[in-house]
Amino acid sequence: MKFQLKFVAIVMLSATLSFTACDGIGGSTPVTFDSADTPGDIVSITVGSETVDMIYANNQMSITFPFSPSAGNPVDNNPATLTRKFFMSETQVTNALMAEVLQWAYDNGKFSTTVTDHNGIDSTTVKYGTQQLLDLADTDIKITYSTGSFTVVSGYEDHPVVCITWYGDIMFCNWLTEMRDGTTDNEVYTGIGSIWDHSETVDNNERNGYRLPSSEEWEYAARYIGTTTPTGGNLRTEYVAQSFNSGDATLTAGYYWTPSDYASGAMRDYSNETDTRAVAWFTGDPDMSGDKLMPVAQKAANQLGLYDMSGNVWEWCFTGGSTRIGRGGSWISTAVYMQVGYWSESYPDDAYNGSRFRFARTQ
Repeated sequence: MKFQLKFVAIVMLSATLSFTACDGIGGSTPVTFDSADTPGDIVSITVGSETVDMIYANNQMSITFPFSPSAGNPVDNNPATLTRKFFMSETQVTNALMAEVLQWAYDNGKFSTTVTDHNGIDSTTVKYGTQQLLDLADTDIKITYSTGSFTVVSGYEDHPVVCITWYGDIMFCNWLTEMRDGTTDNEVYTGIGSIWDHSETVDNNERNGYRLPSSEEWEYAARYIGTTTPTGGNLRTEYVAQSFNSGDATLTAGYYWTPSDYASGAMRDYSNETDTRAVAWFTGDPDMSGDKLMPVAQKAANQLGLYDMSGNVWEWCFTGGSTRIGRGGSWISTAVYMQVGYWSESYPDDAYNGSRFRFARTQ
């Protein structure tokens, strides 16, 4: 399924959702990447004029959870194991954040104003390794470039950046790492030359630079409930756990997981419109006054404190072969795509107005 969507004007919405707090979730004590020890811990980073909160998602060196291995087929009876502690950005990357990183890249000589160069830019083109990073010619993108300056169209600063390719995500992550660290030593992605194919990208995910989540990490973060049994809605009896509700016997004991057919953070499955709309923007939402892309963090967060894991716009993952996996569904999708176990694929050079991302970091 291609990520081809359309958006127009914006209506704001505030939504609340009650769920049982999990051990350590929502902690507000300032921590660092090194000192974080409880899922839900927040580390704030500064990126130019923007501040980004990153949520500590996994504090275990090995944790086994339910994972959906096939596109369009959410399941609860398939285990997968993560072996990295990691953080995820609280929201999708916004236009304002993307513009800050692009401006840094320009100011630090990453681009050429000779558009035919492998890293050429002009008012419609942003390239690296001959690959398009963003499609500035698309009328739906709200970032513009002119005479050395990247600018966000007023009023769209907090909307997720769209019309960005998987290649654009990769360069964002590398440049954010260098921007924050002052060095390329921790860049996760190497193998990128003046002629670049996505299959050549080396994923050094043991480094703690910024990167895309894997499909497994994304589903883990979308499903995570914690170590306290949920008590809200149907989730109180339908949660997945070790040898419970289709949960495999090898799932890590003492952890609870959202069923594959729920939206992330919801108390009932995707067919319950009220509970699904509480956490996800999808087609027909009356608060959008028509189908529209919305600003980030307007619906309720999931149990880890992550916003918009279901709905609004699809999210790229690093995982894939000739195509790359997208997660979460979008504002133009029906409720079925809000399921945490549902995923699709797109070509890495696709730059549709439904392609966006959030980023991760290994501890």
